[in-house]
Amino acid sequence: MTLRVITFKVEEELLVKLDLYCINNRKIRSEVIREAIEFYLACKKFGRVYRKNSIEENYKNSITRVQENST
Repeated sequence: MTLRVITFKVEEELLVKLDLYCINNRKIRSEVIREAIEFYLACKKFGRVYRKNSIEENYKNSITRVQENST
């Protein structure tokens, strides 16, 4: 896959958050931005974008409900 360079503007505060995330997770900016775009577009397929935390919470809740119904 050929990668192309793109340029976009971002607020300073968001850039600081991105850099801290990259340092803490040992990733480079480009990798995190690509993952975020892929995640956003995958969610848009279903007509709505959810916060990652809410997706994880919904998944955990659905597992809990299934386990409750199984007993």
